[in-house]
Amino acid sequence: MENSDNKRDRVLRAALECRTELVAYARSLLGDYTAADDAVQEAMVVVVRKHDQFEEGTSMLAWCRSIVRIEVLRARQRNQREKTLTQRVLDDAIDAAFDQYQTSSEHDDAESRREALQGCLERVPGRGKSVLDARFADELSYQQIAEKLELTIETVRKTLFRVRKQVRLCVETRLRATQ
Repeated sequence: MENSDNKRDRVLRAALECRTELVAYARSLLGDYTAADDAVQEAMVVVVRKHDQFEEGTSMLAWCRSIVRIEVLRARQRNQREKTLTQRVLDDAIDAAFDQYQTSSEHDDAESRREALQGCLERVPGRGKSVLDARFADELSYQQIAEKLELTIETVRKTLFRVRKQVRLCVETRLRATQ
């Protein structure tokens, strides 16, 4: 039960971080800020109810946006508005624009992460760099690395652990600094 509560809290927190984009999306579909806000509010209720269906590691914005779209459709049905072909085309164009924005944003994030990683890897000193290169570029086993660099297997393990930790911390620090 505790694990489910933790996941619900994580999912809801992440969904609330997307709220501004979701309201903008709903408003572009509905043309009315109040109706958009209501649709997003209803979507958040669904998010809480269906938190266990969210697959961690996927896009929270895309998942929430699909829920908001359903809530927008329900709002339209409640208001008994007929959806014309023009409106459907416009909705699809808006969906495509949001997808393109999200893809562009994800590409920018990946590029920033790659640049940060490259910069951090350049700062790794001698033996650490040799062990990393042997492990990831040459794809050698710990035993092969130890033989090649004349180290013990334990030294290889400890060096890899320390270097990975240093690189991870360096990348996270650089990414936070660019935000």
